[in-house]
Amino acid sequence: MRLLRSAASMSVITMGSRVLGLVREQVRAHYLGTSLASDAFGIAFQIPNLLRRLVAEGAMSAGFIPVLSDERQAGGDAQAFDFARRFLNLSLLALTVISTLGVLGAGAIVALFGLLSGSEISPEAHELTTSLTRWMFPYIALVSWAAVLQGILNTYRVFWVSAFTSVLLNVAIIAAAAGFAGQAEQPAYVFAGGVLVGGLLQLGFQVPYVFKLGFRWRPDFNPGPAVKRALWLLVPTLFGAGVYQINVLVSQAVAWGLGDGAVSSLQYSSRLLELTLGVFAVALSTVVLPSLAADAAAGALDKVRATVLYAVRLSCFVCFPVTAALILLSTETASLLFERGAYSSTSSAMTGYALVFHMVGLTHIALGRVFVPVFYAFKDTRTPVAIAFVAMAVNLSLCFALAPYLSHGGIALANSASALVQTMLLAALLRRHTGPIQDDITVRSLGASLAGTAAVVALILAVRSPLGLDTSAGFRQLLLPYGVTFVAAVAAYLAVALVLRHPELHEVLSVVRRRLKR
Repeated sequence: MRLLRSAASMSVITMGSRVLGLVREQVRAHYLGTSLASDAFGIAFQIPNLLRRLVAEGAMSAGFIPVLSDERQAGGDAQAFDFARRFLNLSLLALTVISTLGVLGAGAIVALFGLLSGSEISPEAHELTTSLTRWMFPYIALVSWAAVLQGILNTYRVFWVSAFTSVLLNVAIIAAAAGFAGQAEQPAYVFAGGVLVGGLLQLGFQVPYVFKLGFRWRPDFNPGPAVKRALWLLVPTLFGAGVYQINVLVSQAVAWGLGDGAVSSLQYSSRLLELTLGVFAVALSTVVLPSLAADAAAGALDKVRATVLYAVRLSCFVCFPVTAALILLSTETASLLFERGAYSSTSSAMTGYALVFHMVGLTHIALGRVFVPVFYAFKDTRTPVAIAFVAMAVNLSLCFALAPYLSHGGIALANSASALVQTMLLAALLRRHTGPIQDDITVRSLGASLAGTAAVVALILAVRSPLGLDTSAGFRQLLLPYGVTFVAAVAAYLAVALVLRHPELHEVLSVVRRRLKR
């Protein structure tokens, strides 16, 4: 229940962030559509974003948080903050160098990206993408320093502050576009400026809250044994995160070679996937790691197993019905959310096509985000890396194999297939640390979730033609029939869950009732 309450609190913020992320993509769709400029911005933002996930997220989850927890347990806040300060100072030096090299070498980076596509990229696309990459590359330093502060706050069980920073990034991009994109000769540069402002806000917003915990910065650049231990833990994770990011990189590169709109439609589709994950799965995986780390350090394997199973049940409770609904309503969803301005019905069809294949992997991605922190909690960073290499091989092979036949849909399907392989291997090897993980409650929960999902499928198939979903397009035409379908589908799912006494529904309702009483 404590995990559920923490995840619910974070979900509200994360959901707000994801909704704003969706609005950000809607603004991008309005001004850029699925044009060459939209693809250029998408790729240029993807390159520093790739390194952000590699350096910031990989380091925080695998190296920084577990060692910070150990230092706090061994020597209290003073020892923990000493380690955090030295780690932050090391990152200040390293990321300044990386950002500088990225700005200077943007042309070479984009040229390599073009080679990976396997197709000839137009000079105009190459030039615009290079310029935008040069503009946005400093974002990696800003957001990586913000990730160190996030790691401190999360270790002290302060989750909402760092979760809110993604809201600030989206607000900055939306505000920049709304204020200046209409007057700009090339609106893509306005979006790039918004990214940089957002990075500054993400860093600056967390500083007062970290200081409130008692952390103080000093220019201490002596790494010390704790920082070396964290670096040793994160090295294999950097390879693992790098493997994942190579997947993303090659996927985007292959899409770039498929023609205008392929990159953009994949990214719009991916935004809808991330919106779903952000509702609960991301929040859940974030709050699970500190609890798993503490229980693993104490040798409480029963608690670790209970936490993992609980997270699996909650993830499936959310992901099963959403997967089915968005597969059945993929093009309608894209049209409702994006079809305006430069974004046409053709763009909706391209995005909806990719969304079908992306949604196939939703549950597997969510479960993977639950399983990986378990390995980190046991200080095992090598196993996820080895599995990531296997998943990379699957993804890269399928990207090149399927793209000629399924276009950008083949790339989305390759991503989903690699997520399935990765999650299955993680689940199989998890037992080496935890022992067998199974119970009757989980079996009953998954069965109830599947039954509710079947009801959702039956309802959507029954009402889509009578409500005119098949013949409607755009926000105005689709809002009412789509809204009615959505409400009816949620009601059908909850009704089946109530009849079957779904255990997760009972606990979710308990949390809601407690919050309403406050």
